[in-house]
Parts: sequence; C-alpha cells; structure tokens
Amino acid sequence: MTTDIADQTTDQPAVDLNAIDPTQSHQVNEFKHEIALTTLRVDPTDRFVAAGAEDLDVQLWDLENGEQRTLKGHKSWVRSIDFSADGNRLFTACWGGVINVWDTSQAEPKPLQTIQAHQGAARFVRVSPDGQQLATCGNDLLVKVWNTADGGLVHEFAGHERHVYGVDFHPDGTHLVSQDLLGGINVWDLQSGKHKQTIDGSVMTGYDNKFAADMGGSRDLQFKPDGSQWASAGITKVTNSFAGVQDPIIVLFDWKTGKEVKQLKSDDDNVKGIAWGVRFHPDNFIIAAIADRTGKGELWFARPEEEKTFHTMKLPSAARGLDLLSDNLRMAVAHADGHARIYRMTAKPPADKVPAETTPTEKAAPAKTK
Repeated sequence: MTTDIADQTTDQPAVDLNAIDPTQSHQVNEFKHEIALTTLRVDPTDRFVAAGAEDLDVQLWDLENGEQRTLKGHKSWVRSIDFSADGNRLFTACWGGVINVWDTSQAEPKPLQTIQAHQGAARFVRVSPDGQQLATCGNDLLVKVWNTADGGLVHEFAGHERHVYGVDFHPDGTHLVSQDLLGGINVWDLQSGKHKQTIDGSVMTGYDNKFAADMGGSRDLQFKPDGSQWASAGITKVTNSFAGVQDPIIVLFDWKTGKEVKQLKSDDDNVKGIAWGVRFHPDNFIIAAIADRTGKGELWFARPEEEKTFHTMKLPSAARGLDLLSDNLRMAVAHADGHARIYRMTAKPPADKVPAETTPTEKAAPAKTK
C-alpha cells in the first residue's frame, strides 16, 4: 500500500471565534441511512462525512452534493474512523479486530489494505499529526502503532489489564494516551518505545451488579490542539448498564500533571446514558454528544472553567458520534436512527453592527386610529 498524506490548507472564511453562539445551534443538513449508525468522522478538508452502521458497512457522504457511497469489507460493526489530512484515505476499525484502508476517490471503494490489528475488537483508530502512523487499541489489551505507508507494525505496547477503549496522539507527535475499561490511562513515549506514566481515570467506570460485569471505557478521546489537556467521554455511576442506567460524563485531564481537572455531567438527574463524543472548540468551550436511554440525544456546551453547561441542545435521536468541521461553526453527529445530521452554530454580529437599544422617548408614537 502506498499512502500519500500531505498537509492541505483550505481558504476558509475568517471566523471571529469570540462571536460564535452555540445557543442558537440548529440543523442545516442531514444524510439518511436505514440502519443505526455506530460512529462518525469528517475529513479535514470538509469534503466527506463517514459513518459506520450496524449493517457492518461504512457510509461515505459528499458534504457538498450529498452523494452517498457504501464501503463494504468489514464483517462486524465499525467502531472507529479516521481520515488522512488530505481526506484521500479513510481508516476504519471494527469489532473483528480489523483495520481497513480505503481510497475516498474511488467510485466503488474497495479496501486498499486489511490489517488484522487485534485479537478481539479493534476499538479505536487515530492518525498521527504528521500522517505517518496509525494508533489502534483493542480487546487484546494492547496498543499498537502502524506505519501508514506499508501497514507495518512500529510499536506494540502492553500494560493495560482490561480492554483498551480509546487512544490518541499528543499533538507533539511523540506520545500516546490510551484508556481502558476500568479507566486506567497509560501514557506511552513513541521515541523510546516505553511506558511513561499511569493515570487514574477510574471515575469513568462502574460495576453492574445485575449482570456482574464491569462497565466503562472511553467512548471518545481527544487532545486539545495546544496539547495542554485531553478530554475523555464515557460513563460513570453505573446502576444497570445494559438498561442504560448510568450517567454520561466528560472528564478533562491536564497533560503536564496527569491530574483530572474537570468532570462534566448533565444538569438533569433524569438524563441517563453514554457520552459518545467530545470535541474542543477553539473558542474555549467543549462540545459533548450524548445518547440517552430514552432513545433521544443531547449536545452539551460547556466552558472548562465553569461548573455547569451553558447550553444543552436536544437531539431527535441518540448521538453515537461527533465531529467538528474545519469552519468551527458546523458539527456532524451520528444518530441511532441512521441519520448523520449537520448542525450549525450561529455567528453573532460584530458589536458595531448591533442596533443600539432605543429609549422610551425614542420609540415611534403609535399610529392614530379614527
């Protein structure tokens, strides 16, 4: 396999991030599939949105014209997706432990390469900042790093005691963070190939007494672009996980200290379910995607320094994946009803364009009636 991964810049209109208003978020587009979606990712050039589904296939939609292509090749649900920086390659990880690599330019895409990455589920795949490597993790308790040029194994890290749910590259490109079922977090040094640090994320797990099983794991994991923090999405306070009786949670961790710095939970005690997605917005707020046990969903908006969310947006169906488009105004959400929906935050008008409030004496007199 040969993969051309190049940095690509696009001429995006300048957006005053301080003028973005998430409280006016609204749906602007949707892409329909008949089967429940399992995950979602938007390519960095904003050409495509890709989503896994419970029919084992991957749906690839053109964001501009809505053209839909179906990528067949997996034999189990696709759990995680990532793109190359130029959007020309798609990497998909499934519960069969397989990573497939696709060429997004093909009219009828076939896997360019199939890697049997893990024994048991491959739960996450992430492309490195320089595009030269892939990180994966899975049920065999391993974290692995692969060469994107030929699919060769570069590193294999052992140290987790339970299934590994999430992994991401630090923006410096020389470290990995991975998190397992019991909230155990490991930091790996890619230069030395060794374990660097263990961090406690055990708030993101629980024991289901009814089914006598541990429940937890990171459903999504992402670094802040400046590398100062990372966020993990999942569950806490498990009562009956199979019935969805658990609290969705987002936890922020500090990169330098490895300490937990914030827990983000619902303001409504009746909201029970899973946090399936988290993203840092450049305007210093966090977006989280929630699947409620009722079958509905929510988007949470919160600032790191504040205790509670400043806005909650109700969704028509449970969210199973979240990504932020490069214009930093639009969000893509995978839903359990099979739809990938695009939501848009609004941009506030500049201060000098906002009409000044009129005083009572300035108001026009009411029209006289005869």
